[in-house]
Amino acid sequence: MSTSRTSRRQFLRMLAAAAASGGTSALFPQLRMIGNVLANTRALTGYKALVCVYLGGGNDSWNLLVPFDGARHAEYALARGGVYNAASNPGGLALGIPTAGDIALQKIIDGNDPSSASNQYFMHPAVNSLANLYRTNKLAFVVNVGTLIKPIVMADYALTANRPPQLYSHSDQESLWHQGNSIGSSTIGWGGRCGDFVHGSNPNQDLSTCISIAGSNRFEIGLSTTPYQMSSGGLSTLSGVCNPTPCSGVSASSVRDNALNGLLADTYASDFAGEYSRVFARSRDLFNLLKAGLDATTLVQAFPANNSLASQLQTVAKMIKLSKAQNYAARQIYYVRLGGFDLHSGLMSGTNDHGDLLGQLADALSAFWQALAPGDVNAQDEVTLFTASEFARTLQSNGSGSDHAWGGVQFVLGGAVNGGRLYADGAGPIAGFPNQAPGAANSFSRGQMIPGIGVDQYAATLAQWLGVTAPGDLAAIFPNLDNFGSSNLGFV
Repeated sequence: MSTSRTSRRQFLRMLAAAAASGGTSALFPQLRMIGNVLANTRALTGYKALVCVYLGGGNDSWNLLVPFDGARHAEYALARGGVYNAASNPGGLALGIPTAGDIALQKIIDGNDPSSASNQYFMHPAVNSLANLYRTNKLAFVVNVGTLIKPIVMADYALTANRPPQLYSHSDQESLWHQGNSIGSSTIGWGGRCGDFVHGSNPNQDLSTCISIAGSNRFEIGLSTTPYQMSSGGLSTLSGVCNPTPCSGVSASSVRDNALNGLLADTYASDFAGEYSRVFARSRDLFNLLKAGLDATTLVQAFPANNSLASQLQTVAKMIKLSKAQNYAARQIYYVRLGGFDLHSGLMSGTNDHGDLLGQLADALSAFWQALAPGDVNAQDEVTLFTASEFARTLQSNGSGSDHAWGGVQFVLGGAVNGGRLYADGAGPIAGFPNQAPGAANSFSRGQMIPGIGVDQYAATLAQWLGVTAPGDLAAIFPNLDNFGSSNLGFV
């Protein structure tokens, strides 16, 4: 047997192993360039940014949006063990219908439903500022959305192939939300894939379309897109060297700086060392690009103190303002995160209960919205913010909190949003605000709702607003989208 034939077989064996493990692009970096070439063919005008606000732990969203009418509220309250009262009903999870002056603060009307018998709702008292944004048509709700392979009803659930893998698992369901599909073997996210397609329109090709203020995440990983990570405090400097590089004059810092730059400029036999060097060098280059401008960028709007989400969104607002001023980007995708929603206990009372978390969310989003206004960032019509969370929670109480469930409520905020409406029809067999009565159709025994809208549909609607509109591009990002009756829910 010839050496060349042996080498060929080894090469094919390595290629097959790499493909099976998802590592083909690591062995052959030129394959990653295909996405860039395709992206460079798309010319998008103006500026648009998506901001993903991920609510980690599984938000109990059925207490975010609640029926106001007596009949449906009674079903909701029964399912939740009655209205919470610290003294007389500490295990109840339901919110009481607002009365007197609270009605004007909490009550909202579904602009998609003309019937007064079914279009009245109220929002959690901790988010009155968001209720006001809803009433001014800047915020919309997407109701009963969750991970799906295809639309199903209760009769379809028994067949394993009909339902997403690992339901009720935090890590698995978060991954599926980040992916925008229910393919368990995927390792890339729908935000990153959108970045693959729109990055070519960005004037500065060094700065990633995807920027995370909350660390690593699957949502922003694409075939050719890797997120640029920042902290809520902005950019971090390197200790003991020059920031930015190179130094002026001779000092201990300049000696170290020159040595570091020499290492980064070197070539390495090891692919790992070489890639590490390139990533490090890109990070230094981006620091040099952004640091001075970001430090000089100020906001008129003040953000709440002691609020981690507010700090993250403040950095997002500054980055958007800087990116627009310096013409760095035509399209950007940001990721921020607020955790603590896994409230198996302490849902209704205690430090960082659900009301506290929703209050932090509302305060942070209100400040961000005001920062986007004219006279400050001036981008309210160009930014669409949306929430995501791995699942909603059981309507039934476990005595102090709620447990993992399935379909839930998300919301979208922005000047381009068709707000003041509930979007609850994905053109599938389950539509409308769900029946919350115990034992209702398409609800499991503890009030876990089968979603009527798939994450694929929710995400695809946002992707189309961003500029990913070609059917082939949407199919590449959301391979299960054709399983659903609608690819655009119309909320933006």
